[in-house]
Amino acid sequence: MAKQSFNPRRVLLVHAHPDDESLFTGHVIADRIAAGAEVYVLTLTRGERGKVKLADLKSLEGRAAEMGAFRTAELMNALDAYTLDEAKVQHSFAGTRAYLDSGMRISSFGRPTRKRLLDEMSLVAVATPVIADDILKVMNQLRPDAVITYNRKGGFGHPDHKKAYDATTMAIRKYAKNHRKPQFWTIAEPGERFDVEVGGKKTAAVKKAALSAHASQVLVNAETYSLVAGKEIAYSKPERLKKSSVTSWDSLRPWLRSLWALPVGFLIGVSGTMLHLTKTVEGVPIGLLIAFVMVGSMALALRVLRRSRGALYLMALAFITTVLQMAQKQPNGSQYVTNNDLSTYWVYGSIGLLALIVVFPRIRKATWSKSASGHR
Repeated sequence: MAKQSFNPRRVLLVHAHPDDESLFTGHVIADRIAAGAEVYVLTLTRGERGKVKLADLKSLEGRAAEMGAFRTAELMNALDAYTLDEAKVQHSFAGTRAYLDSGMRISSFGRPTRKRLLDEMSLVAVATPVIADDILKVMNQLRPDAVITYNRKGGFGHPDHKKAYDATTMAIRKYAKNHRKPQFWTIAEPGERFDVEVGGKKTAAVKKAALSAHASQVLVNAETYSLVAGKEIAYSKPERLKKSSVTSWDSLRPWLRSLWALPVGFLIGVSGTMLHLTKTVEGVPIGLLIAFVMVGSMALALRVLRRSRGALYLMALAFITTVLQMAQKQPNGSQYVTNNDLSTYWVYGSIGLLALIVVFPRIRKATWSKSASGHR
């Protein structure tokens, strides 16, 4: 049984794409507007990589600017549906530079995950603190007593939804340093424990009108709507929210997810140092070449394919520490790094190569070819 009450007077809803606000929190918005509360919807992207339901609009797919403009217009119409007398929903998009819908793919395990190739302005490619600062600006303006977004898993797992959760929790922690911490509510998924149910028959007509404005994304019927044919949901079905808390664990999780890079840096440092003096019969420094390839390829993979600077920094730290430690004379008198040219090239060359990849301003594999996913 739901035991919590839900009656905030200033509500901030953080959503990743146009239509999310009405799909997941349409009843919440309508309920709070009817109660005379201030409601602010912050949308992080314009849904540029959405898949349309209407055959007449299929030409929009793959055209980011046109799709984003179309879905923005749909969003504005949907927000108008919540207007009651003089009360209306406040709205803005996040980012001084517009963040892009990251899209998603289904992994080999059948789970939603991020695309392999991303534009640098895709939401999941942007550093979480940057997005958190955008959310914080709105919080400082609105002074909300409740903030709502997806749960830790991003609802059904969309990578943009997960990023929205991470950035929102970070913004709340920053906000709480100078203001009273607002209540934090997450959207409860089917089967998940919830604390309150919001909406029903009284707000069903409003939710239907809002979802009808998102006709490119939502299949709208007389009494039900659906995202997937055959899975109908009644407009009157209440929305469920779970009372959540923001802890220091939320700030540590992104770093902990990258800790695997530490042993990778250590192993590359050890293997490269052991290999760098190896030569062929003809005197070609094949070991040094292989060692450089190992370092460079791993750093580039982290920077370009995973777009993970945190993991890259940790890998570089472990690598440099390992190489410098092995360059010292060992207790048993052995030396892995000698005073010859090859060792000098290895120590300073490998560190220099890593530094170049770390500080290089733009490495954008997503735009190397027009056919690449994420090309603008």
